[in-house]
Amino acid sequence: MSTQPEIAGLCQLMAMWTNAELKAFFCCVRPDDSVSPPTEREELILRSVEELFWAYNSKAKAQASCTAAKLAVAAYEQLPAAMKMRVPAPPPVKPLHEYASPLSYETLLRGTCKELKIDESEAEDRLLEVYLYEKVMILAVAAMTAQQRHVFLTRQVELDDVSVGFPQTNLKGAATTLAALGAAQASGFGVYLGATTALGFVSHAVGVTLPFAVYAGMSSTIAFLIGPVGFLAAGAWLGWSLTGPEWPRITRGLLHIIAMRAKHEYECPTPSCSGSS
Repeated sequence: MSTQPEIAGLCQLMAMWTNAELKAFFCCVRPDDSVSPPTEREELILRSVEELFWAYNSKAKAQASCTAAKLAVAAYEQLPAAMKMRVPAPPPVKPLHEYASPLSYETLLRGTCKELKIDESEAEDRLLEVYLYEKVMILAVAAMTAQQRHVFLTRQVELDDVSVGFPQTNLKGAATTLAALGAAQASGFGVYLGATTALGFVSHAVGVTLPFAVYAGMSSTIAFLIGPVGFLAAGAWLGWSLTGPEWPRITRGLLHIIAMRAKHEYECPTPSCSGSS
């Protein structure tokens, strides 16, 4: 029995990340900027998983169930010995996260895609990852003013800068945002660039602070690609539900995971590195 929340398929991916990448992930999934990342690597992994777990599950409901279980155990303990022999003992109290729904990376990915009305239930996870960042970018561009949209689509970016972590792509020179995304698709860098651009929209563009220096080559270009901090209203353009899971935090976390998986598989393109069996 685990004493900490778990998300199936995630810790294996996180084991490949640097401490800076883990810190950036924590910043993606924390409730707000006032929550500081832990300094120790193991604690950083555990806390990040915990934050994402409770962003999806209702902690209040789990606490209510846990409290009810504690009261049942306490009430049973107060019974006379003779009555205890006739009354079944209540189950022992479990760790808090066991009163919530079990969670996996696939559940988070498919749930977020469903929330964004990406109706491709039969698609494989890797294709859904692409659909997810593409949908975020489309919604963000649609939410811009005409001027913002024109600037975003026509600005030139230096491919040498944005592909600094992917030297074998041989992407060089200047290109518009769309051209950069199109060129990157052929190199395998496209997933990374698409995910980090979408992450910029659901963080930087709505005023959420992330350490963008961790995203290879993006620290100097993210504002250039996305626009000034907070230039999109605080996420309303994504059409999230006001009840249930905290989809903005979940989406930021997923986009970080997608980007990191693309990066590390590029660096070490073997089954053992990608976490696949």
